Amino acid sequence: MKVKFYINRMIDFWVASLLMFFSVFMQPVNAQVLRKPTGPVLLTVSGLISQHNGPNVAEFDLAMLNALPESQIVTKTPWHSAPAKFSGPALKTILNTVDSKGKSFRLTAQDRYEASIPIEDLEKFGPVLALRMDGKNLSVRSRGPVLLMYPFDSYPQIDTDIYYGRSVWQLIHIVVE
Repeated sequence: MKVKFYINRMIDFWVASLLMFFSVFMQPVNAQVLRKPTGPVLLTVSGLISQHNGPNVAEFDLAMLNALPESQIVTKTPWHSAPAKFSGPALKTILNTVDSKGKSFRLTAQDRYEASIPIEDLEKFGPVLALRMDGKNLSVRSRGPVLLMYPFDSYPQIDTDIYYGRSVWQLIHIVVE
């Protein structure tokens, strides 16, 4: 009887120890590991995110951004005379990649311009982090290398100054709030 009790206690101890080990030291099977950028960092995401590749941030170089699924928007803008095709990952894709937990997003441009984007914009309008316009990589001179673009032609209600202001060019940082 004592031997059986002792064996059961040992089994309980080892099962509990293994469960604790796996819960502390192992990531879930479906968790992605965000690799570190190897090229110049174009975009940094911070705030309420759970996927990091740096101290409390997720940094992306051009290769990492190009590896994400591509979305496209064809639209006229106040800055171009004819409709243009903007392509790159959807903002929603980037935020899913970093496992964002926020309700709004503060975008900052190279010149320190800031705009806030509510989470509802992701589902309603599907803005894209454009890396290319008409197939050509965006440069700093052409409002890149990362430009948040809305589909203005698809949704007449966003063809307004409010949404033009949310279309941040030379985007370098997103803070999830």
